[in-house]
Amino acid sequence: MSGIVFFGTDRHDTIVDFYTGRLDFDVWLEQPACTILRHGTLLVGFCRREETETGGVVTVVLDDRDAVDEWYDQLTDVAEGPPSENTEYRIYNFFGTDPDGRSFEVQTFLHETDLIPGTKSEARNPCDT
Repeated sequence: MSGIVFFGTDRHDTIVDFYTGRLDFDVWLEQPACTILRHGTLLVGFCRREETETGGVVTVVLDDRDAVDEWYDQLTDVAEGPPSENTEYRIYNFFGTDPDGRSFEVQTFLHETDLIPGTKSEARNPCDT
């Protein structure tokens, strides 16, 4: 099964530019008034609307702590704070805010995970890297 999360935005072009230019998403599909972006197996659609929907969090999952740190270095101007370890969820992450005011998260798991459907990555233990 696959899926797409959609958000309405009154700043479509600015949001698409932010996610493609700053968060490394690719344009997967253009539709009338909607652009669907892809990052790995994550599909997010942004559609032109009169009002912006900012509920929810767009989360990008990376391979390891170093990758999270590298992304943070490129996003300090929109990050809420530096990456940290969340022991409850066993992740290393930081949050930021996109130009619409919507939250995004960049994280890695600190424990072995199963293969994510649709990826070529094998299960891994990021603590070993």
